[in-house]
Amino acid sequence: MSKQEIVDELQGWIADESFAPNRDRIDQYNASYKALKEETLKAQLAAFINEREDAKEDEFDYKNEPEDIRFEELVSIYHDKRKALDKQRREKEATNLSEKKALIAELHSLIQDEENIGKAYKHFNAIKQKWNEMGPVPNAERRDLQAEYSRLIELFYYNINIYRELQINDLKKNQELKEEIIEKIALLEQEKSINQVDFLIHQYLDEWDKIGPTFQEEWDKIRDSFKEAVSKVFDRIREHRKEVKDEHEGHFKLKKEMVAKVEEISLRNLEDIKNVQSWTKEIIDLQKQWKKIGYAGRGKNDKVWNEFRKACDAYFANRDAFLKASNVEFEKAKAKKQSLIEKAKEIYKGDDRVAIANQLKGLQREWKTAGRVLPQEEYKLFKEFRKYCDDFFNRKKKEEEAFIKEAKENLKAKEALLTKFSESVKAGIKEKGEAIISEWRTEWSTIGNVEYKAKGKVENVFEDVIGKAYESLGISKQDLAKKRFESKLEMLATDDNAEDALVSERNRIGQKIREAQTSLAQEEGKLDFFKFSNDSNPLKAEVLKRIEAVNKEIAELKSRKKQIDLTIKGIKKEAEKSEDSSSEASAEP
Repeated sequence: MSKQEIVDELQGWIADESFAPNRDRIDQYNASYKALKEETLKAQLAAFINEREDAKEDEFDYKNEPEDIRFEELVSIYHDKRKALDKQRREKEATNLSEKKALIAELHSLIQDEENIGKAYKHFNAIKQKWNEMGPVPNAERRDLQAEYSRLIELFYYNINIYRELQINDLKKNQELKEEIIEKIALLEQEKSINQVDFLIHQYLDEWDKIGPTFQEEWDKIRDSFKEAVSKVFDRIREHRKEVKDEHEGHFKLKKEMVAKVEEISLRNLEDIKNVQSWTKEIIDLQKQWKKIGYAGRGKNDKVWNEFRKACDAYFANRDAFLKASNVEFEKAKAKKQSLIEKAKEIYKGDDRVAIANQLKGLQREWKTAGRVLPQEEYKLFKEFRKYCDDFFNRKKKEEEAFIKEAKENLKAKEALLTKFSESVKAGIKEKGEAIISEWRTEWSTIGNVEYKAKGKVENVFEDVIGKAYESLGISKQDLAKKRFESKLEMLATDDNAEDALVSERNRIGQKIREAQTSLAQEEGKLDFFKFSNDSNPLKAEVLKRIEAVNKEIAELKSRKKQIDLTIKGIKKEAEKSEDSSSEASAEP
């Protein structure tokens, strides 16, 4: 059944003119509706968490549906009607009691004073009919009243010897009715609902009391069978009530433990927001657990609930006071993070990817040390800050992935060229001469960059192939070295980041010059040992030879450095020309 179906059925039952309170039925409605409401709560909670990445259960607030409100109203109406009917019942029972007492007095007078048997029997039946037509009386009076009535009925039958045959028929009928009631009571063992058993057994007892006497010789047997059957039923009811009582005691014990836990938490020293969040969640979890624990018994349930609520209120009062005192620090952190957002927004607009990446990483580090703000504001601020960072780094990642993909394709192309060039060198290139090597360089330079980790290796292999090509043409090692450098310079000049690549090579050559100068100074220092020796001394001659070689190396390195400087200057000049042309083009109408 849906919530609406339960509401409609409950409303129809209450509105029915024949409405009679039924504890089992209203408990069934409550249980069914509670289960559906739990499903609604779970669905609302899941939707709440899915809406926000940083959503927390302690922020969730269940929203009553129209059916929830109407169901509670109908339950309240049920209890009001039940109370009204109970009041009417009690009033009716009081009236019935008064009237039954009058009938007993009338019956007593009939037995004492009536002399006309026919008239007495007619009067007697009238009293019985009135008695049976009357409703119940208060339970406190029912037993004694019924016992007195039964005694007088039996006294009438046994002490007044009238209409013997009719009396025998009545006794037989009464015996059959009492035996039927004993069978009904025995069948109560099959009834699962204890509440229903309790209701029916009292109904059967009332019916038993209303039935007149049976044959005196059969009475003991029937009475004993009745008592045995009733005893079994009440034993079952008492056992059930004991189980319910034990269950309530268990619930009470659990709830007292939860009260103690909340009281312990409420006395803790609030240190920082992390503790507050953790302990608040702990309190809320305990509140959820509380709802799952059943009834704790009459007189205890409300008392332990008030203790639990008082402890929870004490904690939340302390928490709110702490958060209020922490608002100053939260506002400082908030202002700092808002400033970082503005910086990220400005940095994001730049063109230098490397500079932007470094600056954004720096802002991310600052964000971590900026302090905490209120949880409900932290998500909004971080979401806005992360928007600029994520967008840039995602874009950067895509560009890098595209570069890597292109670099891999370029590597395959260059490896294919190396294979082609190597095979050509093996086959011989003397007829074509240096022109074919120049073509190779041009073809090689047209292919874009490869990944950094593979660049050095593939370029070295290329230079080795070119070197072998020059060697096959009979070019000297000195000329070969010069050509290799010129070739390298050409390749660096065509690099995507040519200026950076050339500067790096210039710095490398500068380091070699410094190392050579250090070596030169060491060799020149050795000449002090030979200041009294002539140049024919073989050891001195060896030192002089090394000094000459180092000087030549330094001169060559300086020449290469100068070539690099000229190349860089040329690249910058071409870049300036390109910018000027672009500016002129943009200025045209």
